[in-house]
Amino acid sequence: MELSPDWVVGFVDGEGSFHVSVNENPKTKLGYQVLPEFVVVQHQRDLQVLYALKSFFKCGVVRKNNGDRWCYRVRRLECLKAICEFFVKHPLKTKKNVDRIRFCRVVGYMLEGRHLSLEGLLEIVEIALQMNTQQRDALLRIKRDLEAKVRYSPPLGESQGER
Repeated sequence: MELSPDWVVGFVDGEGSFHVSVNENPKTKLGYQVLPEFVVVQHQRDLQVLYALKSFFKCGVVRKNNGDRWCYRVRRLECLKAICEFFVKHPLKTKKNVDRIRFCRVVGYMLEGRHLSLEGLLEIVEIALQMNTQQRDALLRIKRDLEAKVRYSPPLGESQGER
């Protein structure tokens, strides 16, 4: 199945999602991990469409999602960058484009390494709060935690004991 850019735009406008989650992860320096993902979910009868999207974007995975639903999912940053570039050239037509713009800003921040600083991570959480209504409570809790860390972190080069 060969897909055209216009078809992909229309299909993603209706069936796709751009999502940024921020999860606690004690193995990371700041205690949180940013997970952006682009997802399209379909009934198993339309599985070929998901594989066609995977072929079109040349990255991502197709996996069973829930029950008779399957998803095409992209999480790798370099692939997300390519997807963002595609949608800059071929913009979505619905309000979903606003989330796409925010999502791509987060991907760009991560490619720059900004998610590795308290301030950058806080910016990402604030963007995610504008996108992800399902995770609102968790994101607000993370935001408060990061704001407290920013307020109480020593200036660069100064350790806690030198204050």
